[in-house]
Amino acid sequence: MQKAPAAAAAHGPGVSRFYDDNTQLFLALGQGTEGTIHRAVWGPGVGTRVQAMAYVDSLILERVRELGIAGGTARLADLGCGVCSSLCRMAKLMPIRGVGVTISETQVRLAQQRIDEAGLEGVVECRRADFCALPSDLGPVDLAFSIEAFVHAPSAADYFRECARLVRPGGYLIVCDDFLSEAALRSTRPSSAWIERFRRGWVAPNALSEDETRTLAGDAGFVHVDTLDLTPYLEMRRPRDYAAGALMRCFGWLPVSGSYWLMLYGGHALQLCLKRGWIKHLFTVWRREPLAGGRGA
Repeated sequence: MQKAPAAAAAHGPGVSRFYDDNTQLFLALGQGTEGTIHRAVWGPGVGTRVQAMAYVDSLILERVRELGIAGGTARLADLGCGVCSSLCRMAKLMPIRGVGVTISETQVRLAQQRIDEAGLEGVVECRRADFCALPSDLGPVDLAFSIEAFVHAPSAADYFRECARLVRPGGYLIVCDDFLSEAALRSTRPSSAWIERFRRGWVAPNALSEDETRTLAGDAGFVHVDTLDLTPYLEMRRPRDYAAGALMRCFGWLPVSGSYWLMLYGGHALQLCLKRGWIKHLFTVWRREPLAGGRGA
């Protein structure tokens, strides 16, 4: 197994600027209308777009129920929370106390509006912070999760270290994101060129394979539970995807550096990598190792 690469510097605009600039566009032009920024997943039993947008949330709630929280109220943390749509949705379905973390000031403002409108003040909160250097007063939580945010971490090792501090022993960490099918694809053409386009445009320095990620998680004290491959359930052949592909073929060579253009550039590369099997969209679950003597399990 290849060793995971050292932390890479993010290309192009920083993650905070990427989301400050593009969050309103993601909300207006994304795959759903529920305020969810991540992609629709048409998993088993899904029949509507609303269900597809909430599918990953439903998988996370299944894991929350598995924990059998004493007292019934689960403590959750969404690391890379967007506008807190997932936590607000979860809070309507089961008793939770949730905190969302985002590095974007724009997302904090929009999240607070959403929390207030949903009447969830005191149940869900959103904080501006870096999930690779979390505030010392955050946690512990029963379950932490990141949906399409892990790839933005400048260091996977730092991410898992902070999660190990945040998640209580015996609790879960869930990452749903895009992973390389093999680490060697980063250095093999033509895959390497397209992966680099994805990394640059999507501000995704953390383009790792599942094996590399599992090693880093294990080093931080997490035990792998299971992984679901959600790639077959993604929408990858929409008319707008073909339109974006045509735009990139005609103008993708231009040295344009605007954040929205880079987002299209990276998104097109991601779609191609998914179609060719170089990248997989995975839902991965880890359990924080209990303390000696079973405390915290």
